[in-house]
Amino acid sequence: MTKRCVDLCAAVLFLVFMFSTQGLWAELSKEDRTAIKQMTSGTLYLRVDLPCKYAVGNWGVGPVSLLEVSPTEYSAERKLALPTRKRESVYWGFFPNSSVRYGKPSFNGETVSLDLEGVSPNHEVVLDFINIRSLDDFTKAFNQVFSKVPLQDEHPEWPADVREAIATHKLILGMTKEQAFDVTGTPINVVKGTENDVKTETWFPRQDVGTIIETKMFHGAQIQSARSGFPALLKFKGGKLVSIEQSTRTVDLSDK
Repeated sequence: MTKRCVDLCAAVLFLVFMFSTQGLWAELSKEDRTAIKQMTSGTLYLRVDLPCKYAVGNWGVGPVSLLEVSPTEYSAERKLALPTRKRESVYWGFFPNSSVRYGKPSFNGETVSLDLEGVSPNHEVVLDFINIRSLDDFTKAFNQVFSKVPLQDEHPEWPADVREAIATHKLILGMTKEQAFDVTGTPINVVKGTENDVKTETWFPRQDVGTIIETKMFHGAQIQSARSGFPALLKFKGGKLVSIEQSTRTVDLSDK
């Protein structure tokens, strides 16, 4: 068999494979896309941290998605591990209960990218919903990371002072870990232990949220650093917050 015949057979087999598997990559229907646009409209409230990378390109500064959300889980680990180019910065300034709006979904196969604007801060952010093959898939993924109402309003059974604290992004003693998470998001370190046979857990909330690049007219790009304003240490005992350490002293995790 000549090389030309081999190449022709290979091309035919490739086309057969593509057509036979086309149904596996079926796009969302027009009705599904319309429903997704409606679901992501208006103001939304984050359930999780939403990191975003800001990069300077030929057309200015733009957000790059780091968070990937599937119908079963969410993670930014894969994209955070990718090589970073010059003139890029990662910003962690969006925590649980941060509000975002003006959602603009775009569709590419099984990925739905969602561009948003923060209410405060009003930086642009973006995330990717992956492995989305149906409206049900998107709904499951959406509900992991967004709420249609402030997080404290989902729990009218919680004490009034706790709900007020969450609404104002504050911590108070007596909070459960779930309630504290709704304020600080995922801690950068967690140390578990026991005291008098009672389980303890020490959280070290994020202090520096990273940097965001902003373009100033006629002055090029400027990088601004920001702080989270959270305490340096939270201690839970028996599942309840019993200590809030405001000091910014360096904590040696090996001693905990």
